Amino acid sequence: MNKWNQSYGFLLGKALQQMEQKFAEGLAPFNINSRQYGVLLFIEENPYSSQKDISDNLQIDRTTMVSHIDHLETLRFVERTKNPNDRRSYSLLITEKGKEVLNSRWEFLTDVESEVLTPLNQQERQLLRDFLIRIWKSL
Repeated sequence: MNKWNQSYGFLLGKALQQMEQKFAEGLAPFNINSRQYGVLLFIEENPYSSQKDISDNLQIDRTTMVSHIDHLETLRFVERTKNPNDRRSYSLLITEKGKEVLNSRWEFLTDVESEVLTPLNQQERQLLRDFLIRIWKSL
């Protein structure tokens, strides 16, 4: 067996690359990438989060997070509101337009996921999800 076939990192990277490429094609008409989609999803599930909260939870550096939020705000997918507890910071909310994009692309994302994971049965998919969550939480 070749070394590259033995490398978990290489294999995970290739699977992610294929999945991300397919998902990027579905996000392109909305002028966002998969990371920005993840930010939208986080804001929908955690309304009034600060950029710092999102940055910490999604492990995105603060400079990049500012850029993502500026872009999403320009597209009118999110809005900043003054944080009543800290006037130096903003809370973020997803707009109706942002919710529409999020919901329309969720079905596409799950279709891409199903396509990529076709070789796995339901039990194997659940195991993969559990392992990936465990790995991510340990990082």
